[in-house]
Amino acid sequence: MAHVYDVVVLGGGGAGCAAAIEASQLTANLVLVTSGSLQDSKTYQAQGGIQASFGKNDSPDKHCEDTLRTGQYANDPKLVRILAESARATIHWLESIGVAFNREDGEYVLSTAGGLSEPRVLSVADQAGKGIVAALVKEVKRRNVTVLEHSAAWEVAKDGDVFRLVVRQTGSDTPVTLETRTLVLCTGGFLAREKATGYSDPAKSQSPDGITLAESLGAVVVSPDLVQYHPTGVVLPVELRRVRLPETMRGAGAVLLNRHGVEFADSLMTRNALTQAVVDQCQQGNGVDTPDGRRGVWLDTPRIDTLNGPGFTRERFPTFVQMFLDHGHDICKDPVLVYPVLHYSLGGVQLDEHCETTVPGCFAAGEVTWGVHGKERLMGNSLLEIFVFGRIAGRKAAERALGGRHG
Repeated sequence: MAHVYDVVVLGGGGAGCAAAIEASQLTANLVLVTSGSLQDSKTYQAQGGIQASFGKNDSPDKHCEDTLRTGQYANDPKLVRILAESARATIHWLESIGVAFNREDGEYVLSTAGGLSEPRVLSVADQAGKGIVAALVKEVKRRNVTVLEHSAAWEVAKDGDVFRLVVRQTGSDTPVTLETRTLVLCTGGFLAREKATGYSDPAKSQSPDGITLAESLGAVVVSPDLVQYHPTGVVLPVELRRVRLPETMRGAGAVLLNRHGVEFADSLMTRNALTQAVVDQCQQGNGVDTPDGRRGVWLDTPRIDTLNGPGFTRERFPTFVQMFLDHGHDICKDPVLVYPVLHYSLGGVQLDEHCETTVPGCFAAGEVTWGVHGKERLMGNSLLEIFVFGRIAGRKAAERALGGRHG
């Protein structure tokens, strides 16, 4: 027997939680399905922060233009405008559910990053995702949203106005059938084989990703293989390999150096450009080799304290300072060897301004979608995107399920 809902949200990261919170204001008959736990998401791992134009010389117009320029104007301008104009209200919404952004003398601490015309990145300590997810999970529970953890949709089909999903839960041999009037895809991007390695939970590593599910429904998908690399993934210490050093470190003054100690690129270039610069240095023989055959360049983290004063790095990036000290490396005194790592899906499901896909009743938000970032994403826009569009998707899905039209 199928379990029947008004709204089914697939994905328990920031977009999925935001969608469920908004939908729950209109209907209690919804369920959130997530392949891990609510604390186990890419949102939780987010480091650097979230963009919003609070600076006195900043504006949504500047935010919009930075986003379009970086995306090489391949973005959907309607979605970019919604993103930029919703940013401040989104920060206030996050604060209303308990997120505490970094402040000094009552004002937001705003950091710069590659491609930003003004400092615009707000942080929560140095682990923005962790602080935000804690508040989201608390709010989801406060609203008594039904959550199926360690569960994933293996099949989805549409029969008339009803979506039918086959959901499998880790540890159970019996699939569950869900029927819903509206579906919200917040599953994140495609799971590349490189990133799936090491996952033991079949709900994560074997189930179809959101783009595959959307395609099975006949939704239009744009550039599904378009990805972005993070330019500063850790190479050494080996135990921290693939950890990403946040772009806010470069915003605070850390620069990239080759094996000769020469700064070879503007460290605040956009991510694609900086990734290519690092790869070029290593291919040209200017990289630093490791004993196990890897290669990278130096991120000059000691320069942060040199520019900002002793203790600044420990104050602004305490998690990372301690993480490296636990493995015998002091980033306040010694640089870190880095190389680009696969990080983010840029392609995905096409949306309209209500977050509805080309399949009526199927909505989507976050990394599973196409349109906000274009061909390259600015740091801080992904955290913003998942809340701006997650909230819209949840609200519009609930309205549709209850018989209302988009308002």
